[in-house]
Amino acid sequence: MPASQWHKFYTAHVAAPPGALFELLADMPNYGRWLSGSQQFDQTTDVEPYPVQLGSRYHDGKPDEPGKDWWGTVTGFQPPGSLDFHHTITVTQLRATVDVHIHYSFEPEDDGTRVSRWLVLDITMPAITRPLRRLIVSSFDKENVRTMAAVKKYAEAHTGEAPGA
Repeated sequence: MPASQWHKFYTAHVAAPPGALFELLADMPNYGRWLSGSQQFDQTTDVEPYPVQLGSRYHDGKPDEPGKDWWGTVTGFQPPGSLDFHHTITVTQLRATVDVHIHYSFEPEDDGTRVSRWLVLDITMPAITRPLRRLIVSSFDKENVRTMAAVKKYAEAHTGEAPGA
C-alpha cells in the first residue's frame, strides 16, 4: 500500500517553567484536568508503569470504545527538556494506518517556556482512498492545535500551584 509522511511544528510561549509543563504532559492519566474530551480524544488510561517514564505504555483516544482507541509508548523522557510518544492508529473507514510520533521540547524563554510539539504522521492507505488523506491530516491538525491551546491556558492559570492541583 502507498505510504506518505506529513509533519508539522506547533509552538507556543507559555508563562510557566519548563519543569511544570513537562510534569503536566507526563502526567498522562490526569489529562482530564486540563484537556476536555473531543471527537478523537476522551482520556488516557492503563499507564504502566506510572509515574510515567521511558517505556511507559498507555491506552489512549477513547479507551472505552473499541475501534476508537489505541495503545502507545513513551519513547523519550528527558525531564524537564523533552518528552516523546509513539502510537499507531487504525482508521478502519479509510483502510488506513497512521503511525504517530509526537515530540515535545520545553525551552526556557524570557519569563516562561517555548513549548514545541512536533507531530510526524506516517500514513499508509490504499491508492483508492488516498484522496481522503487530507481528512486524516486535518483531524490531527485540529486536535494538536486544541491540545497546545489547552496546555497554555491551564499552565498559565495554575503556575505556582503544586502538581496535581
